[in-house]
Amino acid sequence: MALGFTALLLLGTLGTGWGTRLSPSLTASPLCAAAGAQPVLSQPQSVLVQPGQSARLWCTLSPQYNISHFGISWYQQRPGRSLTYLLYYNSERDKHKPARTPDRFSATKDLASNACILTIAAACQDDNGTYYCALSPALRWL
Repeated sequence: MALGFTALLLLGTLGTGWGTRLSPSLTASPLCAAAGAQPVLSQPQSVLVQPGQSARLWCTLSPQYNISHFGISWYQQRPGRSLTYLLYYNSERDKHKPARTPDRFSATKDLASNACILTIAAACQDDNGTYYCALSPALRWL
């Protein structure tokens, strides 16, 4: 099963100053149907981040499921470009980030909130795009 959401990170002028506006919208794409309710990922409607500050994208799992039983993969799609894999996170011992993903991108889990959080340190113009998170059973990277 895999579910995800999109978050559009816009860098530009907001009001009187420069800012980053994060506007997510929910999407789902299950690979197989289960007998019970399907897991759902969600996040707040919008977040404002100034350039140079950290952006935090929350991927919150529906409460009948436990985020500790799943890994989360994060993807980025820049305007006019194809989807790019950023990283996978399940725990500090079970994670994967390819060399091409900048060190500014990291993830962690908040077990109390049943969420995985993608952090983009020092947000900049290159971070403009749509971000997806995908739920999967925990993997082990060798």
